Amino acid sequence: MTEEKLKLEFENRNIRNQNKQLLNTNTILNRQYKILKEHFDSRLEKEVSKKIKPVEKENIILKRQLAIKEDLEQRLSKKLEEKDKEIEALKVKLIEQEKELDSVKSERDKYLAQKNLDGTTAGIPTSKTPINKKKIIPNTREKTGKLKGGQVGHKKHKLESFKDEEVNEIEEVSLKECPHCHSKDLEETNTAIAKDEFDYEIKIIKKRYYFKEYKCHNCHNIVRENIPKNLKEENQYGNKVQAHVLSLTNVANVPFNKTRRIITGLTSNEINLSEGYIAKLQKRASNLLEDFIIDLKDYIYTVSTIHWDDTVIFVNKKASCLRAYCDDDFILYTAHERKNKTGLDEDDILNKLPSTTRVVHDHNMVNYNKDYVYINVECCVHLERDLEKVKLNIPESTWSKKLKELFTSYNKKRNEYLKKNIEQFSFDETNDFIIKFDEYLLLGIEENKKHGKLHYFTKEKALLTRLTTFRDNYTYWLFDFTIPYSNNEAERGLRGIKTKMKVSGQFQNIENARYYANIKSYIETCHRNNINETEALIRLLDNNPFKIHEILEFGKKTKNND
Repeated sequence: MTEEKLKLEFENRNIRNQNKQLLNTNTILNRQYKILKEHFDSRLEKEVSKKIKPVEKENIILKRQLAIKEDLEQRLSKKLEEKDKEIEALKVKLIEQEKELDSVKSERDKYLAQKNLDGTTAGIPTSKTPINKKKIIPNTREKTGKLKGGQVGHKKHKLESFKDEEVNEIEEVSLKECPHCHSKDLEETNTAIAKDEFDYEIKIIKKRYYFKEYKCHNCHNIVRENIPKNLKEENQYGNKVQAHVLSLTNVANVPFNKTRRIITGLTSNEINLSEGYIAKLQKRASNLLEDFIIDLKDYIYTVSTIHWDDTVIFVNKKASCLRAYCDDDFILYTAHERKNKTGLDEDDILNKLPSTTRVVHDHNMVNYNKDYVYINVECCVHLERDLEKVKLNIPESTWSKKLKELFTSYNKKRNEYLKKNIEQFSFDETNDFIIKFDEYLLLGIEENKKHGKLHYFTKEKALLTRLTTFRDNYTYWLFDFTIPYSNNEAERGLRGIKTKMKVSGQFQNIENARYYANIKSYIETCHRNNINETEALIRLLDNNPFKIHEILEFGKKTKNND
């Protein structure tokens, strides 16, 4: 082995020994580092934990405080919600109490207002007069200040003594004893005091007709005069009895059973009709008037102004309708089970009137149907009643009082003009009326806004709306004096029907109501033209009723004579 190799090997050994020492030193250092690190980490952890613990405690306290705060907030929020609900409930209750109070006030106002309502103030029927209040029959006549009964200086009207030739029965009244001393020794003085009596008696006629038979030498047939229809039975009641029965049932509205009793009493039990016979007589009389009703309708189509109205009747316990179409000279009644346009069209009146006809009514909205072309005229007397109701139910209202005074004053002025043959208002008069009319309507609209809580508020508003919408229909009479101010003609025609409902009660069926309507149309039209109803009915039962042109001509003659 060479010296160089030995040196290299020696150096390698030294290097290896140094590496081992380095490794050992490194291992020792690693161990020391680990020990130191563990020691340091332990101490660091202890130091850090010492510093962190107060913070954690503070955090825990804060968290607890936050939790308590949140809990308190939730409880407070819940209580606030409950209070809000209680407040809302109280508000609702308060609103209900206010409504109830308003309702009580409204009922009080309504009661106080109705205390003043009667036939004179509001045009209500006497049957609807409030309890404990005297019934008053409406009377629009102006008071003259004169006492009731005959006036001083007024000629007394009495029956005059008969002329000698008029006396058809004489009765001499003798005296048997002196009224002073009761002596029977009396002597006639050939003088007497005459007293006349005007009376009548029912004469029972039991008449037999003999229709003589003849043999014709030309054709060898046995012939006789034709037997009239009113003698078709072996025995029958005469036309005078039948006419009297129809007068009682249709003019006086006497029930069938009382009609029978009256006839029996008048004839001393000789004539005892049955109610069934009276019912059949109604039907027969109505059937005989078919042509008359057709002719009357044809005449109505030619009239320039007609009035119509309807009223409730009862047919077999159900509310039905009876209408009246009329003027001064005629009246046509019709009956229907329902009050609607179908019945109006069945009457065949309104749907056939031309565009020039004026129809006066009490604000029946069906009249404004597009199928009808005539001119609608509103009744102003009904308007006056509606305005009076507003004034009574809402005393604060001033527009209704002013408007009513405007209408009544102009109507009074118009009537005075008609008496003087003045046929129209001046331009200034009509212009003044229209300006005031519009002014009072605007005033009414403003006042109505203030009456929102009053019980009559909605009706007042409806009336204002109606007057605004149908302003022209309420003022035609202002420009044309031939147009009526009211519909009283039709109302008067229906008053007898109300009397019949009170006295006779209901109709058993609609056919009976129509029989009554036909007969009533005939006798009322005759009456309006001064024809005696009994005479008219006798002619009807002879199958020869008055024609409409006969009735009108007779009416013109008698009215001209008057």
